Amino acid sequence: MKHKLNSDRTAAVSLEAEWLPIDAITPRGVKLLLISVKYGIAQISIYAPSDKYFTHWHPLPKFKKDSK
Repeated sequence: MKHKLNSDRTAAVSLEAEWLPIDAITPRGVKLLLISVKYGIAQISIYAPSDKYFTHWHPLPKFKKDSK
């Protein structure tokens, strides 16, 4: 995956993956990467529609299968 470091050099940022806005089709009751635009703090959590803190989500990554 292509990435770069942010301007403070404190985080690696993907050049390919993007956060998805929380909307009506955001999965509920399962683990997701969740983030707030205002605070910029990501965490793995379960999204509930009553939670107004999170603004965006992303599915968890998977391991690449070994090519043997």
